[in-house]
Amino acid sequence: MVRRYDLTLGLPHTNRRGLWEPLLLMYAGHYQWQSIASAIGRPLSELRTVSGGEVYAAFYYIEEWIPERAPIESFGLDATVRFAVALRSFKNIAIEGLVCFDRAEVLGDTDPIRVPDPATLVHPSIRFGNIFITPVQGNSELRVAPPANADFSTIPPLPNADNPYHLSREAKEAGSLGLIEESWRRLGEAFDFRYDIDVDRDTNGAGLVYFANYITFMEEAERAAFEARPLPSGSRSLRHRRTAYYGNADPRDTIRVSLSVFEDPRRTSHVGLRYTIVRQQDGNLICLSEAIKRIA
Repeated sequence: MVRRYDLTLGLPHTNRRGLWEPLLLMYAGHYQWQSIASAIGRPLSELRTVSGGEVYAAFYYIEEWIPERAPIESFGLDATVRFAVALRSFKNIAIEGLVCFDRAEVLGDTDPIRVPDPATLVHPSIRFGNIFITPVQGNSELRVAPPANADFSTIPPLPNADNPYHLSREAKEAGSLGLIEESWRRLGEAFDFRYDIDVDRDTNGAGLVYFANYITFMEEAERAAFEARPLPSGSRSLRHRRTAYYGNADPRDTIRVSLSVFEDPRRTSHVGLRYTIVRQQDGNLICLSEAIKRIA
């Protein structure tokens, strides 16, 4: 079953360039959560463990594909964006959501929703991976916790081989998500950026640092790096991103973003960006992301 949602963009959804990636992920992620709630017949805020502990559908993997014809920032004020969401479930532990979005007059009701082929990409698309967790000792320690009061039988099964959990684990071991190839040339040394988490602005209603705000932290590090160093100038437009989450940070902690910039030897108009985020509390890796962006 595909669930569809329409969003007319206003000032809360845009910045100076139009629709912004962190805001896109916030709303697409919200529709993902709404789709899960609709499928199981109850709000996600009501999910509980066997012992009554709170359960949250945390994001652990995100992949975004953005075609040249429809960059994120091309969706401006008063545009109506249609989101189509298709779910698959790995038992009652993890949920995959495939989200296709485009202008309502472009994305039809019968367009197939599947993992896209970048070579034939038509609509911008997002793949979400959620896993059910419960906090053990605040944000710093999260444990997998299947909800005991929800029925996932109405959601099509996700074969274990297709579970993006495996991509996340392999990336942690390799230190790479596979978007930036070995032939790409690194432009200078890694750039280090520190960010003090804002306990009010950066958290969500569950008290966790909001998953989409990690993209904001990366964007701040990226902007600082390009302003401080002789890197390719011009606005940067996302074409492909993979992000894996391995933990969360305490809302009063400081995180460190290490950013490496790479040049695509075949397309000088494109750069590769690798972001590694660790928390100051214990130095643990909590997020890894790679992005391909086009220099305008």
